[in-house]
Amino acid sequence: MTSSSPLLALDTSTPTARVALLSAAGECLLAREKTAARHSANLLGLCDEILRGVGVAVGDLGAIACGAGPGSFTGLRVGLAVAKGLALPTGLPMVLVSSLEALACDLAAKSPDAQRVLPCIDAGKGQIYARIYRATAGASPCAEGDTDWVLDPTELCRLALEAAAGQSMVMGGTGVDRYLDVFHSAFAATIVIAAMPGPSATAVGRLALARIQRGDFDDIETAVPRYGRPPDITRPKKPLLAP
Repeated sequence: MTSSSPLLALDTSTPTARVALLSAAGECLLAREKTAARHSANLLGLCDEILRGVGVAVGDLGAIACGAGPGSFTGLRVGLAVAKGLALPTGLPMVLVSSLEALACDLAAKSPDAQRVLPCIDAGKGQIYARIYRATAGASPCAEGDTDWVLDPTELCRLALEAAAGQSMVMGGTGVDRYLDVFHSAFAATIVIAAMPGPSATAVGRLALARIQRGDFDDIETAVPRYGRPPDITRPKKPLLAP
């Protein structure tokens, strides 16, 4: 990626597909989003709208950034397929970033005084993808723990209250929106609940730019989404042998 080439970033971890074009310095040049049952019907159109709106061709890009999840299984597959489809023919490098980390960046930007941010993405089946991040002014939030959580709302409430002891915390995302009554009842004023759309494609792009500056890219052929839990796929049973 040259010092002046823009970056195309996208995220499809939630029902809203988000696409943004960023300058090499991290400035958002144009962003668009669309909510639909299936991202396959609109994601390429959003990418085309963004590129045409700024007058940039795919070949003029420096890299493609994609939110890797966790999130919607189908959405993540569509997002990565489009990212690979744009990167492979042109030889563009591709960078995957955590969708939870991107949402954490959005939360930290909205609540700059918070010491902890808790991004939450709806996981379906009564569960939420989440992770606690330490927020530091002027820097990207830093993840705590070794892995992302996939928890039911009650267990997430318990862990969030433990982590928030003596610390200011803000939480938000589709995982919060779906269980808003549960969190309001559990937290009262202890933890701030923010109306937070996202993860934004702009946050995805800025996290990717930080990796690019370190020369850190993903292998296009082997890159896969970070689902957060195994897909609900079972192996076909072996046919019974004839007597």
